This record gives sequence, structure tokens and C-alpha cells, in this order.
Amino acid sequence: MSSRPALGAEELCRTYAGRVFRFAAMVSRGNAEAEDIAQEALLKAIRKLDAYDPGRGSVESWLWSIVVSAARDAGRAAGRRLALWERLTRLPEQSESVESVVLDRLSDAQLLDAVHRLRSRDRTLIALRFGAGLDHAASGAALGISAAAATMALRRALHALRKHLEATHEQDA
Repeated sequence: MSSRPALGAEELCRTYAGRVFRFAAMVSRGNAEAEDIAQEALLKAIRKLDAYDPGRGSVESWLWSIVVSAARDAGRAAGRRLALWERLTRLPEQSESVESVVLDRLSDAQLLDAVHRLRSRDRTLIALRFGAGLDHAASGAALGISAAAATMALRRALHALRKHLEATHEQDA
């Protein structure tokens, strides 16, 4: 038996948006992330309004389970982005390769400058993966290619970035 939602999308947002944002602000790293979490949570709730079952609990408890899930997902994604960024910019200390020396001395601005100097497609792939935090399938979908093709293209983009950084380091040395 399908239940009608206790309130509509507009009323849901009007009633809960402020509280959802305040919650998100407390669990996020800043206003931009809080806005993203709050928006994502409310959008998920709106999409699932027809699935809400009053027999399983109140609208409020149902909504907060969605909000907490969205915040948890955002935290995981942020953690993955940070871990990937650290892997991109740091190598094991025992390695004294040109790459590790360059990355040890490289500022965020220099790395961003190196990314900006890449071909448009390489910049886009790196930005989708490390900037937007998209996985290979989502990056591929955004570019109209398969996940496997996106994986290989990203590897080539990272290789081009490494070569550019090595060349820059050699010029500076």
C-alpha cells in the first residue's frame, strides 16, 4: 500500500532547510561544503517523498536519516579526495626520485599552475577526479566515455602532469 507524503517538497524545504543547513554547517569543513550537504540531503528527500511510509516513523525522523546519510557520504567523499590528493602530491620518503623531490618542494599554487598548463581534456579529467571527487564511471559519463576509458585517460593525464612537473624541476635546477 502506497502512502501519501505528509507534506510536499516546498513545505519540506520551508520547514526544514534552515535546520538542515545548521546541522550541515556543524559537520562540514565550511559554508560551501555545508551548502552542498544541505542541498544534496534535501534533494534526496524530495526525490524520495513518494517512498516515505508514515507507518515506519515520523517525517522528521525519516528526513534526518537522509540528512545524516548525505553528511556521512560527503565526509567519505572528502576523505577520499584528501587521500587521493595526498597520494598525488606525496611519495614515500625513502624515494629520492625526481618526482618525489619535485613534489616535496611543490606548493599548491605550483601544482595548480602545472595542471592549468595541461591540455584541456587532461585538465578536465584531473578536475573531475580530484576537484569534483567523481569516480571513474562518473568522470567518464561526464565526458561521454566508458569508465575504463576514463581510467586510462586519467592515467595518461597524470603521466603528462608528472612529465611537466619533472621538466619544470629540471629547468629550475
